[in-house]
Amino acid sequence: MAKSSTQQFGSPDTNLKLDKLTDYLDRFTTALQFQPSREKAFRKIYFDAFAGNGGIDIVGDSMPLFDVYESTSFIKGSARRALELKVPFDEYIFVEKDKTRAKELQVMVNSEYSSLASRVKVINGDANKVLQDFCRSHDWHAKHSRQSRAVVFLDPFGNNVVWDTIKSVAQTKAIDLWYLFPAGLGVNRQVGNDGKIHYTHEASIDALFGGADWRELARQQTGQLSFDSIPTPAFEKLSTPKIMTEFMIKCMKPIFGGGVLTDWLPLGGKGRHDYSLLFAWANPSPKAKLAAKLAAAVLKRKR
Repeated sequence: MAKSSTQQFGSPDTNLKLDKLTDYLDRFTTALQFQPSREKAFRKIYFDAFAGNGGIDIVGDSMPLFDVYESTSFIKGSARRALELKVPFDEYIFVEKDKTRAKELQVMVNSEYSSLASRVKVINGDANKVLQDFCRSHDWHAKHSRQSRAVVFLDPFGNNVVWDTIKSVAQTKAIDLWYLFPAGLGVNRQVGNDGKIHYTHEASIDALFGGADWRELARQQTGQLSFDSIPTPAFEKLSTPKIMTEFMIKCMKPIFGGGVLTDWLPLGGKGRHDYSLLFAWANPSPKAKLAAKLAAAVLKRKR
């Protein structure tokens, strides 16, 4: 039997993250279903940028995402959960970079969700490129045809989402975004306790934030060291996952015409803060604020 490529990473908080997403998607599709007739015409799209193959093995007490010694449970991934909503989306776009997982996801859709298969597009490609192309090419605000609203879920491994992708989402003014921001695992962890940041890590974090301003929050200079008569600045670390999360929200607010929730959910294994679950909505209209109310209710709901 061929070995499954089911994703073998995660923590108990993985289930919590997916429960929050599913709760929102259910409320979103149900709410639009009961909008006035003109708004019923919205074409509802779900875009999952890191879709996997439909399932996740949750690793027990080992380090999430890296150590995969034993899997304690298997849970449905975000793609399956979206396909099982009571009120379905009109279109599903699942992106997966790994070719094997993308094929497995397509097989799963065809065999287990055949009634929705015609609505689903599985794309084997780079999440940033595919999502940016999707945002730019779609006619979101067509005056003489059916307009679209979308929910995008960004669940990356580390610093895999670049700032240009976030901007593309915001510029549509028609997308609600759930973003699992790698505040601890992708940002804070790259800053040493001595304030040193490897230059390759700096580049990836610059791409994540769209600039270098984050460095001022990550560390501060404490003086000068001298090695072989060469002055070298000395630093101390200021960065925490909370500080980096709040800075990302600050960066996102100016580009989103709707807004970014200041409430967010810290997630990780064994009490660590590895990721922050953020929500932003791009549509600035008063009626679109329903999305923010739904998301706020989901985030505040008890585990």
